[in-house]
Amino acid sequence: MNNDIQKKWEMLHSQSRFRPKYPSEQIVQFVFRNFTRNEKTKVLDLGCGAGRHVYFMANENIDTYGVDISKEGISNAKKTLEYAGLKATLKVAAVDELPFEDNIFDGIVCYGVLYYCKKYEIKKAIEEIYRILKPSGKGILVVRNKKDYRFGDGKEIEKNTFIIQEEDSNNGAFNENGMTMHFFEKDELQSLFSKFKNVFIDEIIETHENGKFCDSNFKVVFEK
Repeated sequence: MNNDIQKKWEMLHSQSRFRPKYPSEQIVQFVFRNFTRNEKTKVLDLGCGAGRHVYFMANENIDTYGVDISKEGISNAKKTLEYAGLKATLKVAAVDELPFEDNIFDGIVCYGVLYYCKKYEIKKAIEEIYRILKPSGKGILVVRNKKDYRFGDGKEIEKNTFIIQEEDSNNGAFNENGMTMHFFEKDELQSLFSKFKNVFIDEIIETHENGKFCDSNFKVVFEK
């Protein structure tokens, strides 16, 4: 676990504006389309942050788990669940070293997390996802790609991986200064998910200020 990155996330999760409340539409659609929403369905939110997707799934009566590198994020997720009278199993852990048995989860959601990792961590995290998913278990991954406005912003430390150095405090990337950020290519994802079946890779693109800025992501849906 990278202590510097962990400290950065502790700082961000201590501020309410970095604790989004509502779930992503992509996650809501994926869960509704793929899982029976009852206590027999076990789903992990990998990199759960302050718990918006944990809350959503627990509220749908799913047997919900969440892990995050940030103790502050996990603490806030627990408070949100307790306030709503909901339950989930939450743990502090790195994405590339998960504290779970093999073949345990029916599903995994991982939204906006793995692009903060270096390549070796990404590869290990996807190996971990494969390990802990049940046969025929399904997952969704959302990661940034090279069309994103942040690409090339900072010091490149390995191919398509940068230490973010954003000077404009009005840009969202300013809050990511000092973080590692990897921008994925489609063929890279195809290789990383080669052990999985029914892999679908699509793009999610959103522009801002008349197209001045572009948030661009790959959505990967997969099955073990």
